[in-house]
Amino acid sequence: MSFDQTFPNAGRHPLLIEQEIAHLARIVPRWSEGGRGSVLGQAYWRKRVIDLARFPELTPTQHAIVQRILERVNTAV
Repeated sequence: MSFDQTFPNAGRHPLLIEQEIAHLARIVPRWSEGGRGSVLGQAYWRKRVIDLARFPELTPTQHAIVQRILERVNTAV
């Protein structure tokens, strides 16, 4: 069970948001360049990024990074 399922209305700590963004920024490019580094598909990564983009705690800079990651997921083959 994920954090979001356990505590659906809980806010995210800024450090957790930064860690999630860093993780996605590291994994999504590897995955989108031929599937290296992940056995999970495009729908999984799109959901993870969209879920992160919905957090009201994101700063404008973080939101821009998440948007770039989402574009990368959407254009992956």
